[in-house]
Amino acid sequence: MGQDLLNNKTEVIDSQINKLNFKRSFWLIFSAIVVMQVAQFLLTASYGFDLEKFPPEFYLYAEIGSIIWFIALVLIVIYDMRIQNMSFGKIFNFDISIAKERTPQVIKYFAGCALFVLAVSFLTTGTELQLEYQTTTTIFLTLITTVILAPICEEMVFRGYLYTSMFSSFKRKRERMIVNAMLFAGAHVFLIEFIVGATVPYYIFVLGYLLAKLYEESRSVMPCIILHSLNNSMVFGIDIIKSSYLA
Repeated sequence: MGQDLLNNKTEVIDSQINKLNFKRSFWLIFSAIVVMQVAQFLLTASYGFDLEKFPPEFYLYAEIGSIIWFIALVLIVIYDMRIQNMSFGKIFNFDISIAKERTPQVIKYFAGCALFVLAVSFLTTGTELQLEYQTTTTIFLTLITTVILAPICEEMVFRGYLYTSMFSSFKRKRERMIVNAMLFAGAHVFLIEFIVGATVPYYIFVLGYLLAKLYEESRSVMPCIILHSLNNSMVFGIDIIKSSYLA
């Protein structure tokens, strides 16, 4: 039954891939990334460039900004898909049965992500999410954004929307996965982080590649959301432990 659902899902996407324009999708997401980079730079510049001296409200504004960005981007994507007469319900495919069927693959990919996350964690002194500088309130907001909101919104945008648009422009699936992972990584590596000395998550490209591969093979964002959430939960948990020693 699971394979039949996947075959039906593939047929639905294959019949619509030429309707979703990759250039349009690319520039929409690229513009959103640029806006986010500029906003992050302006926020950081307004508080100086010393990470250890940022006040609690900096992290509060940063998290609120992230929440607004995620929600706005998803709404814009859904609106754009509607304009292009695409069924976002079928493209996203929130079918939990596919996620259950892909459980072994999700676990395998999560194990691979864990190796990279642990390596980065041991090689760096600070936390990736800068939890050691935050208050209880902003840490809670970071938890919600990182573990719940980001996986759902980003998988809808980068896999369901962007990856589907890539079928008509990239005939080889490896090319699709690499380009998708590069754009995904570009949305996570803030240029300002190089200036303030924050931990830069270089492994994010690996995560993006595995998420793209998972969507390529399942044609559903559900297993991708689960893998993404598991990865982010691990990052958050490690940062909580590290921040307790750094406090």
